[in-house]
Amino acid sequence: MDIKIIVALIGLTGVGASTLIQYYLGRRNEKTKKAIDIRAQAYLDLVNTVSEIASSAKHDEKRNLEQLQQLTQAKTRVVLIGSDDVVNEIHQFFTNYGALNTEGSFNAFSNIVAAMRSDLSGNNNLSSRVLSEALFGK
Repeated sequence: MDIKIIVALIGLTGVGASTLIQYYLGRRNEKTKKAIDIRAQAYLDLVNTVSEIASSAKHDEKRNLEQLQQLTQAKTRVVLIGSDDVVNEIHQFFTNYGALNTEGSFNAFSNIVAAMRSDLSGNNNLSSRVLSEALFGK
């Protein structure tokens, strides 16, 4: 075989392999990014729904059926796609408190937010006290 053909085949093989590897890594990265986006949206929906219910309770408005349905849907999404730590913190909050009306409930909800931050960013350097003060002003 001629040396020029061998060199051409080696070059084409390298380009083909590079293309396949780049496609695989790009696709994997896109899936990871999409999964983080979906989890982040689920976490935001839960936090927003809990905040809305807490705000309506603070202003003596009754919880309506729509708010409770939104809460149930948000919790279900987080339980399905959230990290184990987030699901455990949600379990602790709803088992022990279920509402934002005591100092313990504020701390438990702050623990949920801390677990969400840790899941999405890989770390959480904020203390529960700082999170609680930022969320509830307490």
